[in-house]
Amino acid sequence: MGRAPEKPPSGSSLRSRKGRVSLLFAGTVLLALFASGAYVQVSGKGKGLIAAVDLKYREFIEGFVNDPDNEAMRADLIARVVEHYRTTPSKKSLPLRDDDGRIIGRFRIEVAKVDQPHKDSPDAAQRRIYTCDLTGFGELWHETGGRVRFTGSAFVTYHVDFKVEDWAAYAYFACASIERARFECEHIDNILGQIFKAAVRKAGTAALTESLQPGFTVIAKANGDTWLAAGQVGPEFKPHVGPFTETDREYETIWNDTTLLHAGFRDYVGPIELFEGNELRITMEAESLEPAKSLGVDVYIVTEDEFRKYEQHYPNKLAGLQWMPLETRIDMQKLNLNTGDYRGNVYIIMDYTGLGSGKDPDQRANAGLLKYYVRVKR
Repeated sequence: MGRAPEKPPSGSSLRSRKGRVSLLFAGTVLLALFASGAYVQVSGKGKGLIAAVDLKYREFIEGFVNDPDNEAMRADLIARVVEHYRTTPSKKSLPLRDDDGRIIGRFRIEVAKVDQPHKDSPDAAQRRIYTCDLTGFGELWHETGGRVRFTGSAFVTYHVDFKVEDWAAYAYFACASIERARFECEHIDNILGQIFKAAVRKAGTAALTESLQPGFTVIAKANGDTWLAAGQVGPEFKPHVGPFTETDREYETIWNDTTLLHAGFRDYVGPIELFEGNELRITMEAESLEPAKSLGVDVYIVTEDEFRKYEQHYPNKLAGLQWMPLETRIDMQKLNLNTGDYRGNVYIIMDYTGLGSGKDPDQRANAGLLKYYVRVKR
């Protein structure tokens, strides 16, 4: 069955964004670094600093900020990071994977309540502890239950650390504990899954927990680029590694990944923030796991409102769905799409349900792989 690998590789991008919040965060971090440099000079801790070249200045500042003895300043920088990204987890989705690393479901975080339980502690190390109370919903493909729709929640405690290197800031949110993980089945396709509901719930809880265990890293560059990456990463971080060779270097890669789609299932990418002048580029390829049968996937680009409308009908009320996608591709096997027409948050729905091409599984493959490379030119 599908569950997340026990040790998911670090460096998988959860979300990338470039906008006002990112620029504000990067600017705050850099201002804090320069301010700390001024403090070093004024306090007398930086003798000879004024005469240093830029490289030496950078190395000195990095050494000062990264010094664990400067705990109070580090705790203050971390508080700035968390404040700017307090709402980041909300409306984001965590991929749930099988042992081969293929996406077999998602947990969409609807509400994320972030707290700093020891913010008034005299111990600066205690002030670097944050909690996040997550609630949301999602779906998972279970080998016995088939398509499983669920609501989920978890209370996660993070120990946050901070590092600066090459004028880039890395904030590490290491998962210290996961409590009250809950996976409640709202819909199970197969009768066996309905009979053995406890087994499905146990597998789903494990998948949900494993998706949270790697923690994440917030990366801010001086040019305003900000990444949210799974696990603990550093300067060696490569934002995205997937099935497609990344040839569009001037584009920001949103996802480069592979989803295992069964008949009646769907996956999605988003939300993707698009601003004036942005171009969205999509490359997809559907591959049947049954050579004698074809795998045709319907692809929709939708707004936030249309995505929510779809979710209200998925998985068993799609026949009554009335909606207006921004873009539609029916029975897609290969797709290359480039558009600059959209603004705001959009989603890409990759659908193999009865709404379209997945309605006749006798003539279609029961399962296949969907490889996709989604990027944006800012």
